[in-house]
Amino acid sequence: MTNPIHAQKITYSNRLESSIVAITGAGSGNGKAAALRTGREGASLYISDINAELLEETIGDLKSEGINAQGGIFDAANIDDAPRFIAAVKEAHGRIDVLVNNAGAVKVEPFPNVSEKNWDWTMNLNLKGAFFLMQEAAKAMIDQQSGNIVNIASIAGTFGGPTSSPSYAAAKAGLVNLTTVAAAVLAQYTIRVNAIAPGIINTPFHAPVDLAIGQEQLGLAPGEHINTRVGLIPLGRLGEPEDIAATVAFLSSEDAAHISGETITVAGAMRSL
Repeated sequence: MTNPIHAQKITYSNRLESSIVAITGAGSGNGKAAALRTGREGASLYISDINAELLEETIGDLKSEGINAQGGIFDAANIDDAPRFIAAVKEAHGRIDVLVNNAGAVKVEPFPNVSEKNWDWTMNLNLKGAFFLMQEAAKAMIDQQSGNIVNIASIAGTFGGPTSSPSYAAAKAGLVNLTTVAAAVLAQYTIRVNAIAPGIINTPFHAPVDLAIGQEQLGLAPGEHINTRVGLIPLGRLGEPEDIAATVAFLSSEDAAHISGETITVAGAMRSL
């Protein structure tokens, strides 16, 4: 099936003009797509990644389109980097209007073999680090009496399956529930908090899944596993980073002014199965 994201020319609005958007994990995949989409809709950006080469490439791509973009190397799993990241955003742009809490990763281990080391690594990056960055962003937004947080969760955090990574599913489930808690607490300051739960998205994120399940368990060729999962998607195609980016842009804008505490699943109707 043709991907409509690529089959037609998108006309970008300026609905994020004058907004300051900060995005973690923006070196590739959903984070990079979100940076490009929000920038094209008028936002000024501060982005981060742990990979310097990918970060610089994204900043270069943004600037080549005339987008006001700066960035720095930060480790989303290191909670000491959370206040430094928010301080860097404010130093670059004076304030933070939107945090896109995107950085995350998975190490695949079968349920009987999950190690404490893998569990802690997964939680530190996908839940603990995400919470403390939300906390630091919220402090800045409370001072402003406005703001917007978009957490990138996962369909794995809303329902599990036999191939789900237990630690990753648990971490993302925690992030989904933290989203509702934060939305309730921060509403009095005119701060909205929502989450996006991507399904199977065609990004480099799936490389460890491809190795652990596709190659080692199923004996498939490198890169082949993700294509075998199209049959799980009623809409008949893999999700693309642009699908997630479009949802990020919507939630970041005033078009979503009365939406808070929600998790939007972007998975091609997988939840309907």
